[in-house]
Amino acid sequence: MDAAVRRIAIAAEALDPDNTERVRVLADVLDEYAPILANDTDARRNIGNATSPSIWPTLSHLWNLTSAAHTDPDPDDEPRLLSLCVSLARFTRNLVACEPSNQQRAFVNERAIRSLIYHYTSFNATQNPNSFPATRMLSQTLSNIITGNDALSQTLWSTYVNLPEEQLVLTRLFASPDARTVTSAFVLVLNCVHESTERAELLTRSPRGPRICLTMLDRIAALFEAEEASEEGRAFDIGYEVFERLVETGLVPDLYIRLSVEGEVVTPHQTTLLKLVDSYLFASQHAYEAALPRRPGAAGGSLFDVLTNAFLELSSYTQQSIQRAIASDGSSPAEPQQAEANPNVPPTFGASLGDISPLQNLDLLLPKVCEALVLVTQCLTTVALRAEEAVAARQGGESAQSQFVQASPKDVLVTAAASTGQGFVESLIETLRLVDAFVPRITYGRLVKRPPPPGSADTDTLAQEKPTAAAPDAGGARTPAEAAQDARTAQAFAHVKRDLVRLLGVLASENRAVQDRVRVCGGIPVVMNLCVVDDYNPYLREHAIFALRNLLFGNAESQAVVDAIKPVGKWDEQKVLRDLRGGEA
Repeated sequence: MDAAVRRIAIAAEALDPDNTERVRVLADVLDEYAPILANDTDARRNIGNATSPSIWPTLSHLWNLTSAAHTDPDPDDEPRLLSLCVSLARFTRNLVACEPSNQQRAFVNERAIRSLIYHYTSFNATQNPNSFPATRMLSQTLSNIITGNDALSQTLWSTYVNLPEEQLVLTRLFASPDARTVTSAFVLVLNCVHESTERAELLTRSPRGPRICLTMLDRIAALFEAEEASEEGRAFDIGYEVFERLVETGLVPDLYIRLSVEGEVVTPHQTTLLKLVDSYLFASQHAYEAALPRRPGAAGGSLFDVLTNAFLELSSYTQQSIQRAIASDGSSPAEPQQAEANPNVPPTFGASLGDISPLQNLDLLLPKVCEALVLVTQCLTTVALRAEEAVAARQGGESAQSQFVQASPKDVLVTAAASTGQGFVESLIETLRLVDAFVPRITYGRLVKRPPPPGSADTDTLAQEKPTAAAPDAGGARTPAEAAQDARTAQAFAHVKRDLVRLLGVLASENRAVQDRVRVCGGIPVVMNLCVVDDYNPYLREHAIFALRNLLFGNAESQAVVDAIKPVGKWDEQKVLRDLRGGEA
């Protein structure tokens, strides 16, 4: 391979970046050997170890010369310089692959490579798709230089997460419109944090680590709907692996807190992070092992602690927002009305909630808050169920090595309370009650107007009402525009009721204290009202029935509450809702 090195050295010595022909000659030589290096380990080793002459002084000369040529170049020079950069990066990338000694000697060119990445990720450069091969090749070169080399990975990563804000090349790579460049950037980050808790920690604790996480989350959010087999889908998968590593190392609690913004209950970046955490926990049979341990020095406790606190904050915000909507509609917030006939019957609520025009008074942040609430609820449910499965497997002697669950997630949730003193169970019930009353219920594509509870002031007859988007209400027949508005409102709160009542069913299972607390706070009628079909809460009826079963099992007092509740309406064979309070079918 000495002859190959001599050819490259001769072409490098003759290189003049301003001379198109000489650039072409060098690029042709580098491109000739690049595929050989990619496919032949011996060729990489032989060229790397050649001494007559050595390839490394030549490569350093080329990188420095190429970097200098890109300093304020004339626009007419860009195609020529782009060709030089791509060929040099491709050759270097292939030369260092899986060769520690080559990686070490090539690392001295990192600064020149970084400056070129900075150049090709400028706004003007990213507007030209012809520049994308350069950003891809340069980032792949950095990846190959540090892959499998712990010392170099540590040096590069420590540098990159401490760069000044304006020099963060990683954030610029993630902002590229080219999906393959984004993939290469995710690979670079993954190679740095792979099998190194210390380097992973820098993403949450270094000066620029959280900023890099913000950029990665932005990009991942834009890739959620990508086709799995596409380049965008591949970029998403690798980005997911990066955050999977953060979950496994217990760094998500710190990151979630660092992503917060004062005055906001949840941020878009926190929501994206919750989506990734939810996906990880759902796919893992040992989700509780990642969620329950408390990392030493972590500000927010365990992942489960952070999720629990997030649930209480999000549910509290949801309750307050809906109550404000009620007040702004001219109604006073609904207060419990204690049934007089039977002391076992829990408080019921007036019809004022059902008379709200949701979209007119809707807090514009509320749908996003509820989206995060759904994700948090799903995470808590998954951890609680996985922990119970682990206990069942251990008690059944399935495996002698089954890990003992140190803390019960259900116990943590049942004993949790918001800063206002509202307990977790009570917060869950109140949120369910308000959301169910506030959000239009769409069944089989039709708006269902629900009858008011017994004893309310609403005396409107239901005999002529149908479960349709055009059903008459207090303001007359609903127009198609109003019906569409109802559907949009319901869609904005999709899955909230389903996932909340599902979590309630998990908590109430074989737990007398939860059963009693739900009864005392008037939760049983709330759950009974959810035993219905709801287009935007799939399987709501099934989860509500299961929750009701767990709330009543072995609890005579709660069963008496159900016995005392009488139906106020019934669907007839023509799917007309008939009022039963007057004795009519």
